[in-house]
Amino acid sequence: MKTLTFDVMLNGRFICTLFYKYCPLFPIDSEELVKFVLEKRPTLKGKPFRIVF
Repeated sequence: MKTLTFDVMLNGRFICTLFYKYCPLFPIDSEELVKFVLEKRPTLKGKPFRIVF
């Protein structure tokens, strides 16, 4: 398992840094990342947040 580190931005402002564990044998789906962010930060639901690597 490897860890992907990324930042979540909302309207150009930093919200948080999240760590996503994944297996490098399988591709990472962007929808999975969005679901992961909404699971960790449910207050972002319906807001135009961006994932920045």
